Amino acid sequence: MVVGVMATIEVNGAALYYDERGSGPPLLLVHGTGSYADVWSPVLDRLARTYRVIAYDRRGFARSSAAPRGGLADQARDAAELLDALGASPATVVGWSGGGVIALDLAASYPDRVASLVLAEPAVHFLTHPTRAQLGMSARLGFQRSVRRDPAAAVLTSYRWAGGYKTGGNAFDGFPDAWREQMLAHAPATLREMDQLVRPYPSRKAIRSIACPVTVIEGELSDPAFVKADAFVMDLLPQARMVSLPGAAHMLHVDQPERWVEAVGEPPAPVPSPAAVPISVTN
Repeated sequence: MVVGVMATIEVNGAALYYDERGSGPPLLLVHGTGSYADVWSPVLDRLARTYRVIAYDRRGFARSSAAPRGGLADQARDAAELLDALGASPATVVGWSGGGVIALDLAASYPDRVASLVLAEPAVHFLTHPTRAQLGMSARLGFQRSVRRDPAAAVLTSYRWAGGYKTGGNAFDGFPDAWREQMLAHAPATLREMDQLVRPYPSRKAIRSIACPVTVIEGELSDPAFVKADAFVMDLLPQARMVSLPGAAHMLHVDQPERWVEAVGEPPAPVPSPAAVPISVTN
């Protein structure tokens, strides 16, 4: 195990917990809606062989403060200020699921903070490409949330759907007890963010403005809703490359950690400085 630093830092009016390890070029891990930094555990040490890895609990989740709650734009600003505070800009930014939406916003709104972008099935513009299974999940979630008033049961429905395999079963039920308990414990924050993800954010125009290298990672066993979201991003970002992971669904880095790390790849090559142009001086 790579020994790192675990601490809390104040940025943008929030206290964010982070886990840092490794000493290479910086890489920021932005977890999905309802997740938290520890769920990156299967890949942290592998990534730290190449990168200076920073995983953090986003505002409102696990060990980071919940107030002020803020919206998705605040989450992107949190990430930008965290990178600044740690002297880690520009970084390779990896966004998974709802964290992929924040990573897209970060790259569009703060392009100087992002050297390259890795999107692991970003949950972007979901209502523009829903699937039958997704709509069924949303109906069950709404009943548990509004009628039964049971936020933990509501998010459990979402986690099991998102982590489901085409072949049956789901990844969430196989998570360590501590992960599942924490992900259920911050159910209210998860539901608030799911409400925010209903609107199309970032805009198509903002996404098209992203100029850095982009990799999209997709699981072969994922629900078609994520496949459609990936295709949506690929259509807007012609520079993006697609990597498909066999044997993986939406919990990609948990299902296939070694292949996932390979998909993240090596740090991007630095952009060479423009060659000096000789200046002629004539009298």
